[in-house]
Amino acid sequence: MPTALTPANQPRVAALDAVRGVAILCVIATHSLSTMVATTGSYRLPMEVFRALDYGQFGVQLFFVLSGWLMFALHAADRPFTQPYYWSRRWARIWPLWVVFLVISYLVFGVPDSGLPAAVGFVLGLFFLGWLNPALVYIPTGGLTIQQEMGHYLLFSWFRRRSVAFLAVTVIVGYVSMFAARAVVAFDGDGGIAGTIAADWLRLSLFNSWPFFLLGGAAFTVLRIWRTRGVEGLVPERSWTAVLVACALLLAMISTYAQETPGYFVLGFVVIAAAIAVVGNAIPAVGPSLRSIGRYSYFMYFFHFWVLRGIERWYTGPKDTTEPYNLLWVFTIWTIAVASSWAVGLVSWNLFEKRILAWAHRRWPTPKAVVPAAS
Repeated sequence: MPTALTPANQPRVAALDAVRGVAILCVIATHSLSTMVATTGSYRLPMEVFRALDYGQFGVQLFFVLSGWLMFALHAADRPFTQPYYWSRRWARIWPLWVVFLVISYLVFGVPDSGLPAAVGFVLGLFFLGWLNPALVYIPTGGLTIQQEMGHYLLFSWFRRRSVAFLAVTVIVGYVSMFAARAVVAFDGDGGIAGTIAADWLRLSLFNSWPFFLLGGAAFTVLRIWRTRGVEGLVPERSWTAVLVACALLLAMISTYAQETPGYFVLGFVVIAAAIAVVGNAIPAVGPSLRSIGRYSYFMYFFHFWVLRGIERWYTGPKDTTEPYNLLWVFTIWTIAVASSWAVGLVSWNLFEKRILAWAHRRWPTPKAVVPAAS
């Protein structure tokens, strides 16, 4: 879930904006592929190109890793951690745009048949609880990712000072809960109370996204230790910590994601995409564009769905076309979605989002760093 988490009084890290840019470009590429198929009714693309575009879906996991890195980095400083300060930043960045897209989704695209009164469904959506109902989980479009992101922030606020072993256990417990929930659904169905709760948990699937958030935090922590204490500082002092971390990584690597893709493959994509972003950021002709796209990636994440829906509605081109046409068409779709989402995102940032963030920074200022008393 694309977010800009850097406080107003700290400089933005250019490379991280570039990573955001690559992540959202990957996500839009995957959805552009789906729009190409929907408009032409054809899958005729070179297999390598089709797979490369399809793998762009894992840009979402790259966002999760980036969020984990940023959360651990922003709150590693020697300043008091206060819940009002923490949540004011999270809500000021995410909630206003979320509400705008939720309201427009209800007004323009209609109220989904959730079996609940429309007002109840809307309130659930407002507070990132749409995952409690199958019809509401993707309202607004792409909303599940943001709901998972809010779950990460909630867990981080509870577990930020816990040990490495404890965090590894949370991953293990998460996957154990997945297997348990599947067993409950198979036994109780989705009609009983236990089955409903289990189905809701499986729908949110926080156990699949939380490990990537922690991996981002681990990457930041390892880099910081490496810089200050050298390679020796990376080795856990207690053997049980190493065992728990190994078990957590093993579970994360063999778990499955979209289209039954193993976790180790998704992590490999994340590492390669992040490396491409860092290299691209250093290229004068590429870096500024990536950073600019990354700055507005949160808005682009929502808005590009509407652009693609409009393209599907207004497409009047040929059906069942050849590879060269489809290749040109999917690139055209991707270009239109990226350019239009970026342009509207630029306006949204300057007229709407930035002002709300500035108000939150004034209302809940950054806690001052703790200065040790002189002895």
